[in-house]
Amino acid sequence: MTTTKTRQITGSSRLRLVAAVAIGAALFLAGRGPNRIAVHAQTGCGPSANAVVQENCLPGNSDWDLGPSGNDGAIQGYAADISVNKGQTVEFKIKTDATSFRIEIFRLGYYGGLGARKIQSSDLAGPLPQPDCDVSQAATTGLVDCGNWSTSATWSTAGQTSGIYLAKLTRLVPAGSGASHIVFIVRDDAGASDVLFQTSDATWQAYNHFGGASLYCDGPLVNSAAEYSCATRAAKVSYNRPFDTRDHDPQSWLFNAEYPMVRWLEANGYNVSYFTGVDADRSGALIKTHKAYLSVGHDEYWSGNQRANVEAARDGGVNLAFFSGNEVFWKTRWESSQFGAQPYRTLVGYKETLNNAKIDPSPEWTGTWRDPRFSPPADGGRPENALTGTIWTVNCCTYAISVPAEFGALRFWRNTSLSSLAPGTSATLTSDTLGYEWDEDLDNGFRPSGLVHLSSTTVDVPQRLTDYGAHVGPGTATHSLIFYRKNTVDAQGPHSALVFGAGTVQWSWGLDNVHDRGTSIPDPAIRQATVNLFADMGVQPGSIQSGLVAASASTDTAAPTATITSPADGTTVEQGVRINIAGTAADIGGKVASVEVSVDGGATWHEAKGQSSWTYEWLPQTTGLATIKSRATDDSGNVGAESASIGVTVSPSTCPCTS
Repeated sequence: MTTTKTRQITGSSRLRLVAAVAIGAALFLAGRGPNRIAVHAQTGCGPSANAVVQENCLPGNSDWDLGPSGNDGAIQGYAADISVNKGQTVEFKIKTDATSFRIEIFRLGYYGGLGARKIQSSDLAGPLPQPDCDVSQAATTGLVDCGNWSTSATWSTAGQTSGIYLAKLTRLVPAGSGASHIVFIVRDDAGASDVLFQTSDATWQAYNHFGGASLYCDGPLVNSAAEYSCATRAAKVSYNRPFDTRDHDPQSWLFNAEYPMVRWLEANGYNVSYFTGVDADRSGALIKTHKAYLSVGHDEYWSGNQRANVEAARDGGVNLAFFSGNEVFWKTRWESSQFGAQPYRTLVGYKETLNNAKIDPSPEWTGTWRDPRFSPPADGGRPENALTGTIWTVNCCTYAISVPAEFGALRFWRNTSLSSLAPGTSATLTSDTLGYEWDEDLDNGFRPSGLVHLSSTTVDVPQRLTDYGAHVGPGTATHSLIFYRKNTVDAQGPHSALVFGAGTVQWSWGLDNVHDRGTSIPDPAIRQATVNLFADMGVQPGSIQSGLVAASASTDTAAPTATITSPADGTTVEQGVRINIAGTAADIGGKVASVEVSVDGGATWHEAKGQSSWTYEWLPQTTGLATIKSRATDDSGNVGAESASIGVTVSPSTCPCTS
């Protein structure tokens, strides 16, 4: 039986112990990190510095991660909400048989390279028994819900900086026992930081097996149509559970791609705050108070409101950076907890695409975003590249990003060696940044206008998607870093947002080398290009790392022009016979970055090959008059006016042609 006693720890925040006896407390300051981590002093500390710079001026600690034994199943817990606003209290629900254990609170950041700062520590008496997690829905949906656990401890976030936090739980008795992490996020709802970092928590949870089932494995739904899942899967997973994702799917966990981005952002003093995928749905208006929104890592699972809120922010002038791959792939929805009806605690994803049927009892679609087969009346059939610019196709394997000279000359790569590549040559960036899953730019009718390529990497891959989301097979894929500019006008006036798509999970491996799953080498070009991108989004670093150059935003507002040189106006072409449409483009103040061609009078547009000199291969399908137009986009995202029209007549085919 556990003796109930409350113990309050003094300090900048308070750790209140609810269902255990406190047997000691201590605060620890700077420690020494592993040999691979170089500790650097933060520059620019002072009252005028932004909150992130000031936070990283505090001494860091190296003992935040788990030891060699990894995640200890004998001491587990979770936060009663994945995020809280600063000043609110976090509730921890913990289960352990240990007679003595420790809770330590860390904030993740850079901190001179140590990677986190210890804020509070307390030694507690156990054990802390909890009931078995509820499995009353397991037979129908696979849901395992530990919301019946009691609160074990609470911690006030008063005075803390927005960030990603860990509660590290360590068994002290018996000696040498293991530890585990509780991850939670502290928001700043009243703040207006330059950058808003959204965690990929829905993906963490989709891969979480704790208690039995994930959206991939061990539930009642059959996965016979899928080639990348277990035999069965769950349709619902609960946030009322500890995480075991790092144990079996580390590529889909915080420390694969999100953590190195956190380290790099905070090492450079960017004014960043944090929230979750849950918050992007329930509090989406918060996005509009920032200059740039970030999706980072493996951001695969998105709800309908989440996407609507991010699109609304973009259309209101908020810049978007998708430093992510396989992003916005599965459409999900939210349900309340079975315990106390707390909203946003159950993630629902029936993955209806795998069943080739509408099986979710809700009218809302929970298959892939791109799958149109049951919409309407469902609300699918909205491919993700309409938002992100790229679309997932490659299911495995890592490579290096290649940047041919014609792309290295674009302003995205300014202040890097890529800007002076000799014509006909390419630069290869650091290994493994293209992976572990990645996207392509597909001409599927949803491609944003004025989309610009910044790289080109073509690879024969063993697993490329062959349908709406169920099957993969060998194929050839071409990856491109991309951006486009979204210009809108509403009652508040005109808005312009820059949207960047890395189209790869592990872009951040080129920024910082402290992460799970391998040791990458940070790439100077990737680091500088990311500084350049933020500058074009109106965001500057507070304390830039050595070797990087602060960049300026583009002042180029002059749009490029495009001209069609072939075919001539009035030409007759044959149905079913391919022809080349060719032309030129020019720009003042920047460089021509891309050209698009329309063969239906401007109703739809398609990417041409080339920049100042370009071609587009057209296969006429219908007879009659066709109106051809072109337009160009420069490397600041200015889209030019449509060129003068060229009218051609498509005559009936005279032979069975296979060209």
